[in-house]
Amino acid sequence: MQPMKRALAFLLLLCLLLPGRASFADEDQGDALPPEQSVTEASEGKESAARPAQGNETLIRQIRDTYAAAKKRARRRSFKGYCGAYVANQLLILGINTTYLSANGKNTYEAYCKLEYTTGGYHVTAYGAKHYSLEQALSTILKKDSSPRNILVGFQKGTSSAGKKYGHVLFIHGIQGNKVYFSDSSARTVDDIKYKEGEPIVCSLSSFVAQYAKYKLDGVIHFEKKAEEKDQPAQEESVSKTVDTASGSIVNESTAG
Repeated sequence: MQPMKRALAFLLLLCLLLPGRASFADEDQGDALPPEQSVTEASEGKESAARPAQGNETLIRQIRDTYAAAKKRARRRSFKGYCGAYVANQLLILGINTTYLSANGKNTYEAYCKLEYTTGGYHVTAYGAKHYSLEQALSTILKKDSSPRNILVGFQKGTSSAGKKYGHVLFIHGIQGNKVYFSDSSARTVDDIKYKEGEPIVCSLSSFVAQYAKYKLDGVIHFEKKAEEKDQPAQEESVSKTVDTASGSIVNESTAG
């Protein structure tokens, strides 16, 4: 009986050691996320893909196309921590600038506020924090133009550690029907909806203002290209900038935002 007991014990041990059909190894190889993608990111991606874009399709498509073009031009997979570079690329791609203007988030407003025209021929109207809050600046723009496009918002300080050091800047593609159409260089949760970097965000004016209520405003820039100004020669910029090269590479990209 002793040899039989030993044989049964050995068989039992083999059963325990051999992998089953749903072993940890199988799950790791078959269902595991790539190392750079977290479970939260994956679930947010599914939510984003399932959520239909609502609002002005032209503006929504413009934001998506511009983000994709900005990443390609900058040769970046992400603009996280580089809000100045993201905005600079958007302005270049949309033709507001014909040269790449390099600045940190907290310096971008200052780079434009004293200009009359951009290198792309757009008229510059500045609304500084000394005289306007974010809501007042946007409301003033809306009084002049019920459907304004091309608005830059610069902050002296953000809320993150990098934001407190480098500030923050973002670009609004348009405001229509009291809805703000924009994207940001980092993930945002607006009205309980999670948006990834560069994803079109559509929200009310009050929700937009609330989203950045804790940021220290530098000012707001409205880029206008009026019919009578189309032939206006671009004013030479008095700030440091990096000229776009044939290869599309960017030198001295701006940093965190």
